[in-house]
Amino acid sequence: MEGSNIMQIRKISTAFLLLMMVAGGLISCDLLVLDEDTEYPTRIPALKLGELESLNQEYHALNDSTLCSTLNEFGYTGYSTVLFGEEGNPCDRQNREVVRIEMSELDTLESAAKKALWKNRDFTGVQDTTALELTAIIPLPGCTQNCGGPDENSVNIEWKLTFAEQVVDSAKVIGTEIIVVMDARGVNRIWGNWYPEFNVPEFINYGYQDVQEGMVGWEIDMRSFTGEEKIYTIKEEDVGTEPEMVHLPIISDTDTELRTCWAVSVRYGAQDFAGWYAFIDIEEGFLVKLVPMGEIIP
Repeated sequence: MEGSNIMQIRKISTAFLLLMMVAGGLISCDLLVLDEDTEYPTRIPALKLGELESLNQEYHALNDSTLCSTLNEFGYTGYSTVLFGEEGNPCDRQNREVVRIEMSELDTLESAAKKALWKNRDFTGVQDTTALELTAIIPLPGCTQNCGGPDENSVNIEWKLTFAEQVVDSAKVIGTEIIVVMDARGVNRIWGNWYPEFNVPEFINYGYQDVQEGMVGWEIDMRSFTGEEKIYTIKEEDVGTEPEMVHLPIISDTDTELRTCWAVSVRYGAQDFAGWYAFIDIEEGFLVKLVPMGEIIP
């Protein structure tokens, strides 16, 4: 979890949990909970380096060594520097052989990208290509003639396709956009991943109205957000009226934890700092993460 941000909340999560239980009338024998056999939240452990290197070799063998991208600490295609060499990102053009052929036909790019994501489903987490939504396609220009010379040309030699975040039970999984880059020979990198399966609470123990009411009175140390030597107290009018339910991966050095949360906007109102999103676990009722607006957009 984001310990540094959570510590900036003067009213710690335990106090918030008790407040929510009282405010929501949830102290009773009828409290809704997950089945005892269901593990929540789902935790995905990081792999040991040797295991990861072996898995990365399998990944590249599956793709005939045509990809420059590598796997992350958890064996997925999400961006990570863990397997980068001394030269840095292996997908930087100075670190790889660039296919310098102009690409002007775009009709098959989306289907080819989806095919690659399905082929690599054990690493991308994409189990259903019909769920993939293409949100952007951007050309990546480069030269094909007189490269490095005073009269080098510039044409579209690669295309970057972005697919929207994963959606599970009508709720977005934050931070799961997938980027696929293609050249004239096919896909040359995949950054980003979905999660093939994880546990979601069957019941909402903490409704969004109770969560909103419970946030009033929180005190936030502003030093790490704006540099101000002040404590900001959240007022009722600061709390957004339309929270969104999302799934939030919390990534650490040891594991990825997947929690289902209310994403509640909190306005600060300064010209150079709009406020935060507070992510509150719907099953356990505590603050999971506090993020400045703009860093994460639910």
